[in-house]
Amino acid sequence: MGMALFNRKVPRTTPCHRVNWTTAPDNGQIAILISGDSLCRLLQSRQLHVEELTCLDNASRAKVRKLLLDLIR
Repeated sequence: MGMALFNRKVPRTTPCHRVNWTTAPDNGQIAILISGDSLCRLLQSRQLHVEELTCLDNASRAKVRKLLLDLIR
């Protein structure tokens, strides 16, 4: 078995700087991938609204449409 070596010059924590998204110069749109389960949970809990989404292809559009229909039934 080998022994784990640690680089003592690298800090163990990285400071996190908050970003004020409302004043950021490029706050218009962000392209992301999200799992269907996560999207369903966000829509169901009303933390995300369908009006805020834009599907980039027909397959994604069909999946979101089916998800919305399942949620309203």
